[in-house]
Amino acid sequence: MSTSSNKRAGKERLQSLGLPQSKLLRWWSEETDPQFWYRLSLTVVAAAAMLIICRTWQPPFPYRTGDYPPRDVISRVEFQVVDLTATEALRIQKRREALAYYANRSQPLIQRREELKDQLFLVLGAESFAQMTADERRAFAELYLDSETAQPGDTSADRFGILKSVLATDPDLQKTDAAVQIALLPAMETGLLQSLTHTAEQGDLRVIRVYSPGAIDDAQVVEVSKVRIAQARLEVEQRLKEQFRQRFDGEAAQSEAAQKVAEMISYWLSSRLPETLRYDDELSGKARQEMADQVEDVMKTYRRGSSVLAPAGQPLGVVQIELLRREWQTLTEKMGIGTRLARLAGYAGMIAALFLLGSAYIYFVDDRSLLADIGKLARLLGLIVVTVTACYVVSRDQWRAELIPLSMAATIATVVYGRELAMVLMAAVSLAVTLFIGADIAAMVTMAAAALSCVLFLGRIRSRTHLLTVGIGSASVTLLTVIGVGVVTGELFTIPEVAADSLPLLPSTGVGAILAVLGREAFWAAGCVVIGALAMTSLLPLVEKGFGVQTDLSLLELGDASHQLLRKLAQRAPGTYNHSINVASIAEAAADEIGANGLLVRVGAYFHDIGKMFKPDYFIENQSDGINQHDSLQPAMSKLIIIAHVKDGADLARSNHLPKPIIDFILQHHGTTLVEYFYREAAKRSEMSPNREEVSDKDYRYPGPKPQTLEAAVLMLADTVESASRTLVEPTSARITHLVDAIAAKKMADGQFDECGLTFMQLDQIKKSLVKSLTAIYHARVKYPGQQSA
Repeated sequence: MSTSSNKRAGKERLQSLGLPQSKLLRWWSEETDPQFWYRLSLTVVAAAAMLIICRTWQPPFPYRTGDYPPRDVISRVEFQVVDLTATEALRIQKRREALAYYANRSQPLIQRREELKDQLFLVLGAESFAQMTADERRAFAELYLDSETAQPGDTSADRFGILKSVLATDPDLQKTDAAVQIALLPAMETGLLQSLTHTAEQGDLRVIRVYSPGAIDDAQVVEVSKVRIAQARLEVEQRLKEQFRQRFDGEAAQSEAAQKVAEMISYWLSSRLPETLRYDDELSGKARQEMADQVEDVMKTYRRGSSVLAPAGQPLGVVQIELLRREWQTLTEKMGIGTRLARLAGYAGMIAALFLLGSAYIYFVDDRSLLADIGKLARLLGLIVVTVTACYVVSRDQWRAELIPLSMAATIATVVYGRELAMVLMAAVSLAVTLFIGADIAAMVTMAAAALSCVLFLGRIRSRTHLLTVGIGSASVTLLTVIGVGVVTGELFTIPEVAADSLPLLPSTGVGAILAVLGREAFWAAGCVVIGALAMTSLLPLVEKGFGVQTDLSLLELGDASHQLLRKLAQRAPGTYNHSINVASIAEAAADEIGANGLLVRVGAYFHDIGKMFKPDYFIENQSDGINQHDSLQPAMSKLIIIAHVKDGADLARSNHLPKPIIDFILQHHGTTLVEYFYREAAKRSEMSPNREEVSDKDYRYPGPKPQTLEAAVLMLADTVESASRTLVEPTSARITHLVDAIAAKKMADGQFDECGLTFMQLDQIKKSLVKSLTAIYHARVKYPGQQSA
């Protein structure tokens, strides 16, 4: 215990000497509060989000369709891919071997049998050949033609007699019908076909599958030669003669006559055999697909370190991209946990370095409140994370649109944080995107050129068309950058003439190849920048609301004299309104003099005293006829009324949805200054009182905060000197100068400018501008003869 007490006592004695601490100890003492750890945690979460979304534990896939690799791309890992050409060749062969399906509809053959019976009944109905009617002769002629069936010495009458003798009775007709049925039975089972209606690509041309409707599962394999009608005619004739020989087996003469009848019937049938087979494309297609599906993929092996995946100087097509992607996937799958963690740690280190550099720039050069305020820090980190991840997502080969979110982010950063910080942010973001998507230095230069040109061209946004103008200018820079990078890296000189094919109207020359590349890359990159600018014209109001900033465009709209609050102020407190207009005029000029946002100061001045509308008669500029409402009040009560206009104004601004910068002007334009008149009045009354209670100046100060920006400091000074200048009897330039110097010195001595970063040089410039403006307002006028002094 004694040792611990001695150490504490020693530390206290050292601190009592007031010796300066080291920078590290001073930083640690300032940053070990809980807010520091909240900010650090927020930064870690942002970095982790980028590392996870961008999948940094695996290598990026850097290749894009149309790229020209400067050297042969060699496989980094052994892998196999499907040989599409060989596999497809086997599948085509299998499809050719598939058996096509034909549906057999035998009903036409049955109809032919019935027609034959009717024909025979009609012919046999004649008593003799001489007595045959015209219809009977026509029917008989179809059974008997001299050129086909007639033998030497045969006549039509003879043939008719043979037909009558063989088919004399009903049993004979029944035998004939049975013989015809048996002769046609094979054709009814397997069908008949004049010629195949499918091609060699659609299936085998020698064998087919035949099925009856409703019996697909019972389909039978049939040789095509067996179902052709030409072959069937011979077989039908042979079977029919055989059946007649078996059924009419009497005397030799009778048997010979029966064969002649068989020839006559065979002739009639041969000329009338119908096609009963119809090609079924659906079933045949399924059969072909089943055969193709049986083919296993033919694999092609690529060896590590020896197999060339893409030759140098040749454009990467779809096939090469798929091959490279397969190699990349295999490499990623085979990566061990150690390698993955190492990559993740490497990317984390680079992101940490970028964050540290950016934080150092903000801390030492820019606005430290971006790091101290958790809300501002969250919005800054959110912008970075969204931009990087959006670029990563849209950088895919089919889009290549990373310049769209990048140019949009450049516009947002410039509007919110100004040119200097926006350039630092965009340079860091371009580097991060390059690392995450695996791009080369040429892509990084292009991204940086697009983003930084947007930052430099943006300036003050006084119209929405200005964003489009900036987009076109930045697009021009981007296009020229792509061309320049292509020349410097030698890419354009390695492009073969085949590249000119993408522009068929151009000659197949080096010029054509160069223009083809420009059309594919340079103009697309420029178009992405223009698209980003067009998108920002719609998103600008959301950016202003989300980040709590105001562009000149929205400020011009807000500063319109027809705004309901300004109209109400002019009606209820005309003196305050005129005061606000004068303050706006002189404050804008002073702000422009030091490089601050003069338009923002002007609009803030319009609204800075709107809280006086609630009790306008209690403020001197609105009083008339020498009546002062404060004469009947205690100084403490008057002080409360005067101070209340700040809070009332802020509440009124919030209820009317005025932007935060305007509300900040209302809260900060008095800072923590002393309500001097009523403080002195209270002190005087206290001295005259028997009790003589001490009056503290803390009770008579505005609640603040003090001005946090240069613009708020300018407004505070302009507001005070404009009011004070009205008390000058003869406002000459010297008197105005003395007044401004005195007020500025008092404000500075009171510490009102301690938190806004105002320098002595800027304060001097502000004072000179205010003197110049007030002198112009109160300039001397020529006194006409006989005119009395005011």
